[in-house]
Order: sequence, then structure tokens, then C-alpha cells
Amino acid sequence: MIIENVKVFLNGKVEEKNLVIENGEIKEIINGSKRGEEKIDGKNLLVLPGLIDPHVHLREPGATHKEDFYTGTRAAVAGGFTTVLDMPNNPKPTITLERLKEKIDLASKKAICDVGFHFGATSDNFKEIRKAKPNSLKIIMGQTTGNLLITDEKTIEKHFINFDKEKPIVIHAEDQEYCEKNKHDGPEAAWLAVEKVSLLAEKIDRRIHIAHTSTVKEIEIAKKWKKCTVESAPHYLFLSKKDYDKLGFRKSVKPCLREEKYRAKFWKNIDKLDCIGSDHAPHTLEEKEGGAYGFPELETSFHLFIDQYSKGNVSLKWITEKMSSSPAKIFNIHKKGEIKKGYFADLIFVDLKKEWVLKEEELETKCKWSPYNGWKFKGKVFGVMNKGKMKYWEYEFLVD
Repeated sequence: MIIENVKVFLNGKVEEKNLVIENGEIKEIINGSKRGEEKIDGKNLLVLPGLIDPHVHLREPGATHKEDFYTGTRAAVAGGFTTVLDMPNNPKPTITLERLKEKIDLASKKAICDVGFHFGATSDNFKEIRKAKPNSLKIIMGQTTGNLLITDEKTIEKHFINFDKEKPIVIHAEDQEYCEKNKHDGPEAAWLAVEKVSLLAEKIDRRIHIAHTSTVKEIEIAKKWKKCTVESAPHYLFLSKKDYDKLGFRKSVKPCLREEKYRAKFWKNIDKLDCIGSDHAPHTLEEKEGGAYGFPELETSFHLFIDQYSKGNVSLKWITEKMSSSPAKIFNIHKKGEIKKGYFADLIFVDLKKEWVLKEEELETKCKWSPYNGWKFKGKVFGVMNKGKMKYWEYEFLVD
């Protein structure tokens, strides 16, 4: 397959190139034309590496009334993602080898892009972790959706020692004791938890990854330990407590949205982040009215940032690093995250001129709502290729 007439983001700049795809991989990146079994006119679109979201909740099994592997990966592809990593806190959490195998089986039948799985840590599932040999482990230090809370520091330390030190342990870093004592989950709870786990990780000399940071101070504390990487979610950069009135009962998220002063400072320090994870957390509106935590963000995550690129506020280099190459490195995902000879042909085609308005009823996510409903965007995913197969083209799905 030859993809012609495209502008490819390579080595930090946009270049007019043609891509030769063979057996699901990028065989060549060339200047001229070449014979191929199939030719695709790239319509002068921008081509970026397929996006990787390291933090999604696809809700299957156990909560498929609000998302499943099919609807969730359709949302991912429409948002430019070719790989997503699913979190373990389902109603039946991913804490045993049997549960992990169940998820893999379900996803293999229903997902339309690549899906990986974080494994959940509990106070006593050390044997199951050794049996499953997962690629990453999730430790939840503050109460959120599900029942995987670990507050005992000795248990956390045991996981830090026992889990493969070359694989990341993902931390939901909020200090539960602080939240209960002070009856709120302000930024202080996050600062305290990040300090605890980063000091512990340094003591044991292991890799950790801090999920959904919401303030610059969390990053600065975490980065004191060289083997700590840091992620944030779009809503901490685009929303704050000043949006509470507009969001109404939809506003609940963990950690909660911060004061506007924290959001404004975060934007000035986005280069300190290692990656972006959407924390895609779909709930029905009825559940949101009941206080459920989280926002569905797979379809908006990239579009928020490419819109900011059109305004001159972020670079393509920043977007591709934080949403492609860096997640691939952090989570040991091979042959993904870059447009490179020998890598998988995971590509997204972007129409930078397309102006559009987000309408909830047009979303692929099963929950059919967004905190960005009615927002105007410039730049849209036009096509998505995953391992050499075109899954999405001209804003339409080619697979079912």
C-alpha cells in the first residue's frame, strides 16, 4: 500500500512524503512515487503517529450499560487513538489472572483498535500478580470509582518491592486519611500522596507513574525522583471550578477540578508533563446526578489540543510526544508512538482546516454526553490506520 500526497510529521517538522505500508508496518518513507497494490490519496492531510491513551475506563465487564469494548474503542478511533490502556476498577476488578484473561477475551472479540490492560493491586493479591505477569500495576490511594483502595503504606511498599521494577506502577495519588480528616479532596491531598510514594519509590529504586495530576506542585514533587513519570488529563487544563455552574451535576471527577489559579499555572508548565491520559470515565447522566466521578474524553482529548495548536498555544511536537511517543516508552509498548521504518503503521490523518462544533448526540461513546458540549474546534481526525488497516476515513468507520 502506498499513501501519497500527505504531510507527515517527522523529526520535529512537517514534510511532504509518501508512506509505503507492508504487512501492517511502515516499510519505507519516500519522496517520490512507487508501485503498489493499493494507492491511497492522502488529500494533503497532516499525518501523525497513532495516539496512545494510557488511562481509560472501558467498563467491560460489569458496567456495559455505559460503555463496552466496542463503543469505547469506536470513541477511541474517532478521537485518533490506535492504542488504549484499560483501568482495572470494574465492578469485578481486574485483580486475578482469570479476570485479566476474561477481559482479553472480550476485547479480542469486540475492540476495533489495540487495547492493553492495567492490573489492580489489592492488600493480598501478590500471588495473582506473579501469575498474571501484567505489564503495569495500578495502586489507588484515594477513594474513587470501584473498591481497590489501599491506604496501608506497608502494603504499598510490598507491592513496590515485589513488582518488576522495569514495569511502571501507576498511582492514583490522593491521601485518603487527609480527605477523611478534612472532609474534602483539595490539592493538599494530592501533594501529600505524591510525596509519600515518590520518596518510597526512591528508597526502593523503582519506576512509578503518577496518574491525573491536577496541579504543577504535584509534578514538581514527583520529579524529585528520577524514575517517576507524570500524566495529566485534559480536564485539568481546560476546566476549573469556575466552570461548576455551567457543568452542574456533571462536574464530579476524581481528583476534583481545581481553582482557576491552578489551571492557569498548569498551562504555563505543560512541558513538565510526561504524557496525557484522558481518564475516559463514562457514566450515564442518571449516575452523574447521583455523584458518579468522571468525564468521557476519548473523542475530545486530542481535539482539544489540536485546536490549541491552531491557536498557536501548543506545538505538534508537544502533542505527538505527550500523546504518542512518551506513553509508548513509559508503558513499554513496542513499535508504536512514532512514524518510523519498521514501526507499526498506526497513523492518524488530520484535517487542520476543519471547523466543527461538538454535539453530544453525535458521540460514539455509549453515555452520549461531554463536558465540552457546544465547544467549537478547529482541526479534526479525518482518518485512522491501525497496523496497516484503515479503520476510519472521511469521518466514517470502515470496520464493524
